[in-house]
Amino acid sequence: MSGLAFAQAPPPSYPLRFLATSLLWGALAGAWLLAGGDALLLSVHAPATIALVHVFTLGLLGNAMLGSLVQFLPVAAASPLPVARGVAPLHATFNLGVVLLLPAIATHSILCGMLAAPLLLGTLALSAGAVLVAVVRGSGARAVRIGIGLAAASLLAALVLGAALLSMRLGWLAPARPLTAAHAGFGLLGWVLGLLAAVGSMVMPMLQGVRCIAPAWLWAWLVLLAGVMLAAAADGLGATLPAAGARTLATLPLLLFAATVIVLQLRAPRRRGTVLRRFWALGGVALGCGALAIWLPGQGVLAGALVVAVGFPALVLGMAMEITGFLAWIELRRRMPRGTRVPGVGSLFDERHKRRVWWLHAAASLSLAVACVLPGLARVSGALLVLAWLGAAHALWRCWRSASTWQA
Repeated sequence: MSGLAFAQAPPPSYPLRFLATSLLWGALAGAWLLAGGDALLLSVHAPATIALVHVFTLGLLGNAMLGSLVQFLPVAAASPLPVARGVAPLHATFNLGVVLLLPAIATHSILCGMLAAPLLLGTLALSAGAVLVAVVRGSGARAVRIGIGLAAASLLAALVLGAALLSMRLGWLAPARPLTAAHAGFGLLGWVLGLLAAVGSMVMPMLQGVRCIAPAWLWAWLVLLAGVMLAAAADGLGATLPAAGARTLATLPLLLFAATVIVLQLRAPRRRGTVLRRFWALGGVALGCGALAIWLPGQGVLAGALVVAVGFPALVLGMAMEITGFLAWIELRRRMPRGTRVPGVGSLFDERHKRRVWWLHAAASLSLAVACVLPGLARVSGALLVLAWLGAAHALWRCWRSASTWQA
């Protein structure tokens, strides 16, 4: 904890608005599955299923990751965001864009597409650019800053490809070569996995008590991820990869990340953050199983669900609860007069509430994996997802309320 620059922390409301919104998007994803039923788990190419994927990737993961960066960059990476004061309009504009994108994908609404495109292009491009400026100006660990910068650059590439795909879907551009694989590669592997790995290299030793990752391994990971991104760029530009090669490029980073998380946790010399370790263990196992499912014939929906709806959300939800505890503590310190003794940084978020959220999320995740094999259980899974994400939102609200009402 001594390496954290709490004096550089932004107002807690800045990251908290993103984190809270991400949980509501998770509940919306469950409601979407509850309403759509088994039709959403039959094909990865169905418009409603593609829209559901973007509920997870943009609504849930996008908000959680942007909110985490608002807090992580200045406090842990010594890289303050240059647009920190514009967080509130950025948050509102981004989420409005996601809301409008869903009918554009699901129902081919041209009007919604025309409104969603500039909102998302503007907000995400501005966010990625601000992150790149922050890591260049920052003074934190170089490998971590380069990893975050690579993730931001991947977000820009995914954004361009996503805009092209939306234009083709709405008839603005003539359909060209498939860009879906490259879009997913930049978005999921470059942006989401790349950012989680960069941040995880710092927070796993700090919050879970694992051994610090050797710098050589961090640089090797960055080289691997950069190679995967170059392959995705080549695929997007027309250099078609063999099917086996494309699967290998998709599975290798996922398997390596998942194995690293599990091995580090098993060999941790000082285990702490019990619930956070459970969330990251769940996320690591789901990502590893999802990577293996990519190689199974006809299991594209299962692979996608394990990676997009179980693995990545488990990782970011575990971190979101830890960040909320820090934010509540910072808010309490700012509210109390100087010299007032306040509770410890890890005591404001009740461990019982964290455990309850983990069990709800684990049950919902298992039900979703089963529903991908037995689609008739889709609505049961959707109901459990709603319960799990609303339960997480309630737990975060109770943590924040405990800081708001605490008296010396």
